[in-house]
Amino acid sequence: MNSQFYIPFLPETPQCSPNQLIQLASNLPDATISIPSVDKVLEAIEQGKADRVSKLDWIYCIHAKAQWDQQNIDRCRKTSAAIWKVAISNLWLQHQLLWHLALYYSGHQEQGLAKSLAESFDIFANSDLVSHLLPVQIIRALCSKQAGRELAKIACEQRINRTELINKIKGDLPIWIPLFSRFIEDITPYFTTIRSPTQQQVRWLLSCLDEMSDSQQIKAVNHLLTNVSNDIASNHSLLVDWLRHNYRNGENWYKLSDPARQRLREWIGGINYGDFQKLVNLILNKLDLENFESNRLCSRRDFWANYSNRFERLRILLPKTSQIAIGYQIQGDVDLLEDDGSDPTEVCIFDFGEWFVVEFFRGRGSETRLFPKNSRNEQILFGESTLSVKRIRCLGGDRHDHVYLWQVFSHAWLADKGILPNLDTQPSRNPTVHQLQEREHKFEPWKREIERLEREAKAYV
Repeated sequence: MNSQFYIPFLPETPQCSPNQLIQLASNLPDATISIPSVDKVLEAIEQGKADRVSKLDWIYCIHAKAQWDQQNIDRCRKTSAAIWKVAISNLWLQHQLLWHLALYYSGHQEQGLAKSLAESFDIFANSDLVSHLLPVQIIRALCSKQAGRELAKIACEQRINRTELINKIKGDLPIWIPLFSRFIEDITPYFTTIRSPTQQQVRWLLSCLDEMSDSQQIKAVNHLLTNVSNDIASNHSLLVDWLRHNYRNGENWYKLSDPARQRLREWIGGINYGDFQKLVNLILNKLDLENFESNRLCSRRDFWANYSNRFERLRILLPKTSQIAIGYQIQGDVDLLEDDGSDPTEVCIFDFGEWFVVEFFRGRGSETRLFPKNSRNEQILFGESTLSVKRIRCLGGDRHDHVYLWQVFSHAWLADKGILPNLDTQPSRNPTVHQLQEREHKFEPWKREIERLEREAKAYV
């Protein structure tokens, strides 16, 4: 098959004379191309015309300043200081310099920032107009010997965690710098340097702990527990409550070091004993008690101070009269004690891990009861909203008196159940034969009275 294609017509190429092109060019206006140079920028600064320097010229100047410095060693520091002074009022230049400086102090010297610009940063940073700016504070931290610790300090002062800090500086500084990810490990070491942390600082710490990975948090909590004093912990129940919730039970407990676990026990016990101690002091101050009742309460307060490290939980039950007198000055787990006709008394229930201890403060009987920690007892003693003196006595359990020399025998009674006092507790003196005889004489009436109260309670329930 034969095919025929149409051949398009092409016009002839016009002939142009070089003379015509030359004539055309000669009629155009003069055009000058500005070639960037460091000297040109510095000259504009010296003449007070820095505002006329183009962004392109500034970019070239920042990039080429290191090489220029090598050829002008005697002028490098002075000229870099002049550039920083311009940056105080030039936000665009300020942003460029801080961005490059962040990279410089993060090990990116290959970016080519002049050493003289880095060393002259204080000229800019010490200005009252910019010293308060967050990016400026962060650059100061980056160039310090403990950069991570300083970043943690900034985050604490701003009351922001790592994620919030990154969001604040995004766009102002290169957030991919490794230190911005690593400084979270410096949060707890910085916190432990604060002598008297405020409630706001504690809340900041907990916010930082919550955003850590599991491994970071375990490491941070171990450091926290072994480096913060018991006094600080006793003033910040919020911190102790967070640790109790996240580390006292479950697998995290076993990830802590032995010293950390011991310290957490002490912190939890200290907070709970503090509530018990406060309750006793309020009763002594607010209620009109007989001298023997006041003395009895003081002796109980001092006795249980020897076990403050062992308090896992505490529940306080108040009769109506005490609740009215004390009001809401007691925090924590506080409930109204149901009136069942028993003598008015406050009741504290202690959780010692394997055992529950119930302490009756006043009235006839006024005993201590010990119950094994099982689901039934836990539900009744810590789960039920209404309890009464007789209801508790009906549970039975081992009981102990508060008659003469009761402290000596209570220590042995508790130790027999594995409830040991704090390590610094002084041992009791052995009573004399005469003292033992006097105790026996006073113990028998109490025994008869408590047995009567128990029968009365069973009949009531």
